[in-house]
Amino acid sequence: MEKKRFVFIAHWVETWNWMLWWNKDLHRHPEHAWRWIWLYPVYFAASVFYLFGKKSHDVVDTFKFNGLEGKIVLIRSFGWHFFINGHREKIRQKIFQAVLKEQAGADVIGLGALTKAEWLTRGGKRVVEKLGGRLKVPIVHGDTLTAATVIKRILQLNLSPVFMTGATSKIGRAVALDLASRGITVKLFTESEGRFNEILEETEATGGYGKFLVNSLTLEDGKNCPLWVTGKAIPAGMELLKNIPKGAVVLNFSVPNPVSERAKKARLDVRFYEGGLLAFDPEKSTQSFNMRLWPGETYACHAGTMVHAYKGWTHNEVGPVDMKLLWPTYEAAEELGFFLSPLPQRQEQEATGGNLWGLIWQKARGFASFLS
Repeated sequence: MEKKRFVFIAHWVETWNWMLWWNKDLHRHPEHAWRWIWLYPVYFAASVFYLFGKKSHDVVDTFKFNGLEGKIVLIRSFGWHFFINGHREKIRQKIFQAVLKEQAGADVIGLGALTKAEWLTRGGKRVVEKLGGRLKVPIVHGDTLTAATVIKRILQLNLSPVFMTGATSKIGRAVALDLASRGITVKLFTESEGRFNEILEETEATGGYGKFLVNSLTLEDGKNCPLWVTGKAIPAGMELLKNIPKGAVVLNFSVPNPVSERAKKARLDVRFYEGGLLAFDPEKSTQSFNMRLWPGETYACHAGTMVHAYKGWTHNEVGPVDMKLLWPTYEAAEELGFFLSPLPQRQEQEATGGNLWGLIWQKARGFASFLS
C-alpha cells in the first residue's frame, strides 16, 4: 500500500515556545511556562537570532497518524517578527524555501496559520503563483475544515442570533453563508460595506437567504446576541467584552485569540470556547510536538491537511472556501477519526485546577505571556 504523507508548516508563537524543543512537560502543561521565566533572556535571544539567521525552518516532529505519515515544520519566525513591516518579505521567502525543500517527502503541504493574514500569502495563493511549476504537491490552507468545525460547534450550542467578528474573512464568510442558508440570523461586524455586499450577493445567487445576514457597524449591535463568534484579533480585550451580553457564549477561531486569559477574568459570567479545534484518539498518533494543545487535540486547519492526504486529493485548497467542499471535507475528517470534543462544563475550575495554587499558576502564566 502506498504511503500517504503530509507536512504541516507553521511558525513559532510566543518566545518561550522555543523551549518546546527540549521540555516535553510544556507541551502538556503550557501553564508551567512561568517556571522558566528566569530563562527569558535565553529564549528571547534565540528569537532575535532567528530574525537574522539564514536557515528558513526546522523539522520539529515526525510522526504517524492513523496510517498516515506526518511531519511538523516551523519556519524560523516568532509571532513578534510579523509586526516588523520590513521583515515580512523575508518571512515569505522562508515559507517558499520550506515548501520547496519539504515537498520531496510529502503528498500534500498544509500552511495553517501562515494563510490567515491576507498580506502574507493571500490564503496560500501567493505560494502557488510564486512557485509555479516548481510546486509538485497541493497546498492546503485548512480553512474548509475549520469553517465546517466552527459551524458544527455553533449548531451544537443552538444559540441565535449570532454576532460575528471577522465575518468577511475566508472562514467567516463560509460560516456566515452556511448559517444564513439554515435560517439563522448572523450579524456581521464589518466596516467594509463592499465586502458585506459581496457576501450578500452570494446568497442571492444561491438561494435568496440574504435576509438572515445583517451588516453591523458597531459592537453594540451584538448586545442582544447570546452567541458571539470571534474570527479576528481586533477588536479585542475590554473593547470587545464590554459589549457582550450577560451569560453569553463566545466561540473563537481567531489566531491570536482577541480575549486573553487575563481579560476573561473580567467576565466570569461568559463562557469561552475554542471553535477551531478537533479531537482524535491519541493512541492513533505518535505526535509529540503539539504546540501547547492537549494530547488528542489538533487545529482543524492541520487536520484538513491530513484529510487531503487521506483522500488523495490533488487540488490546491487556497483562496476563498469552496462551499461545495465544506461538508465532504468534514465527513472525510470523521472517516479519518476526528470529532468534536465535549464542551467543558466548569471552565473556571478546570482552568485553575479548582484550588488556590491553580489560580496562582494561572496568574503567573499570564505574566509570562505578557513578557513574551
